[in-house]
Amino acid sequence: MSITTASPADQVRLLDLQQLDTALDRARHRMQQLRQDPEYARLQQALADQQATAEQTAAVLEDAREEVRRSEARVAEVQTRRDRNQARLDAGQGSAKDLENMMHELDTLKSLQDEHEGTELEAMEAAEQAENADAQAQQDLAAARAAAQERGAHVKGEAAAVAAEGNDLTGRRKALAATLPEDLVARYDKIRERNGGIGAARLVGNTSEASGMPISPADLAQIEQAEPQTLVYCPDSGAILVRAAAGDTAPTEHSEQER
Repeated sequence: MSITTASPADQVRLLDLQQLDTALDRARHRMQQLRQDPEYARLQQALADQQATAEQTAAVLEDAREEVRRSEARVAEVQTRRDRNQARLDAGQGSAKDLENMMHELDTLKSLQDEHEGTELEAMEAAEQAENADAQAQQDLAAARAAAQERGAHVKGEAAAVAAEGNDLTGRRKALAATLPEDLVARYDKIRERNGGIGAARLVGNTSEASGMPISPADLAQIEQAEPQTLVYCPDSGAILVRAAAGDTAPTEHSEQER
């Protein structure tokens, strides 16, 4: 059988329990927000994108440097052949026909070397551009990493503070609930679970703070006629209504917070 009465003092203390539960709900909601922090998620994605960009520019740079090495090798190879042929030509080795062929080959090698050196110059310019792009990408990566780490540290710090607050509220809630009748707390918890977090609220004049709506004259008359120890409920929300006459009218923690 459900509880139907509670001392006026215990009814008033339900408001303190409600205040703690409301604060706990806010802490849980804030913790969920921090776990899904959109700014941190955005910065993490930006970091991942910049990491991909940096990897791409590094790969382009390595390819450009490899092309420079190949170009230098081709130029060096032609230069070696030119030097060898020039030495033979200077020494007068071979027949007149051989020397004529060597002179022709030297001209051909000179043209080939000029071509390779042009390619080498292009490769070096491309490598320089790649180096600049990679340096910028690495700089942007460092900035993205720092921004993500800064936001992560901020979120972690706030989460630690919220967790500490939640632990404190949970301890205070447990201590307060232990001083109230178990069946009253169970009734309050059941209503609160069904009612979106509100299990008890004040009746101020003709207004229920649970629903924020005025109570009809007929319902209000029934509430006013009920004995102080009788539990009464908000007609709209079903929350336990705590009347001003149901105990000490001094401000509770709940009422102080609402001010």
